[in-house]
Amino acid sequence: MDLLYIFLLFLQMYNLFTYFCFFQRKVKMIRICLKPVTFIFFIAITFSIPLAAQNGHLVATHYLEQSGGYAPLYNGKIPPAYKQIYEGTYYLTSDVFYKGTVRYNGKFYTDVLLNLNAHLDELYIRMPQYYTSSILLKNHVSSFSLEGMEFIHITKEEWPGAPEEGYYQILYSGKEISILKKNEKKMKSKAAEIEAKASHYFSESIDYYVLRDGIFYPFKGKLSFLRILRDKRSVLNRYIRENKLKFSKEVKDASITLCAEKYEKILTQ
Repeated sequence: MDLLYIFLLFLQMYNLFTYFCFFQRKVKMIRICLKPVTFIFFIAITFSIPLAAQNGHLVATHYLEQSGGYAPLYNGKIPPAYKQIYEGTYYLTSDVFYKGTVRYNGKFYTDVLLNLNAHLDELYIRMPQYYTSSILLKNHVSSFSLEGMEFIHITKEEWPGAPEEGYYQILYSGKEISILKKNEKKMKSKAAEIEAKASHYFSESIDYYVLRDGIFYPFKGKLSFLRILRDKRSVLNRYIRENKLKFSKEVKDASITLCAEKYEKILTQ
């Protein structure tokens, strides 16, 4: 019960008593009638203040209980709304939030609902049982995982040779080399035939990198990948033929990962 409700209730009661007293045409009765109203209003105000404080405490307690001790994760900004009518999704794969993990501000959290906005390069988190999400502060995110994919936050401070800062997917991590993948969604406009149709769409661009000795070597496909690993190119080419590995879009990640594992194994033999 808030103060506004109490005040409106007081006004209604006051009008009722005033009308009754006017109808009786007795001044003495007006004084008698006003006394209980004043008393009721005083009691309502007196008890409403601690009640409001109690309600605030209950809300805070409920929030902490719902967050399960993960409250620091849910204090970010609300993601911006896209006002354009568009096709596709700005998320990495779909609008679905997946259970994952995140290392945030030095602490490791599990079983959190995450999704990556590949257009703005922002990581979103959703509180269980709620539809709204918030943006995790990027400078607090070290790494995270979702839908079986591992990601790392690359910064210029830690990796001066990085092409750009942001979230990179880790396809492979070894002692000699690591393979990183950078997904980026770009919003592009298109001519809409009618007003109801989408005026924009999201296109995806993918960059791959071999990380070795702190240096990021970019590549797009099989040839440029093997060029980077040219010291073992012949062995890798034979491995690709024997295992019939393909480098089409659908299976490229898996083939690159297998080649990286083979390369690492050769170096450590």
